[in-house]
Amino acid sequence: MGARTNFELRDSKGSVWLYSHWGGDSKMNDLANALEKAESRWDDITYGMRIVVSQLIGSDWDSETGFGISSYEAGEESYEPVCVDFTNKTVSSDTFNLDFQSFINIYAKHLTNV
Repeated sequence: MGARTNFELRDSKGSVWLYSHWGGDSKMNDLANALEKAESRWDDITYGMRIVVSQLIGSDWDSETGFGISSYEAGEESYEPVCVDFTNKTVSSDTFNLDFQSFINIYAKHLTNV
């Protein structure tokens, strides 16, 4: 079993898809945190996308399983599809269309020292 999901990262020329075998349950929170880390590069699309992908993959870069990258939606989608549009700085799905900052404000989980 997995928590299969895809992240579409789009610019004006097309899309890159990141497939996650286990990331579906925390998809929105993970994406919001990744976008927040990339904020200083939102206007530099190639770096912004790389930061988001790097943050989503995290320490799994050396793993043979868990994530895949392609030019198309890979694997099955078990969660709400989302599109991260770096040209328009929006995250959208079938149920919402939010600018990056609004998406972060809603979905990011900030750790605090207690």
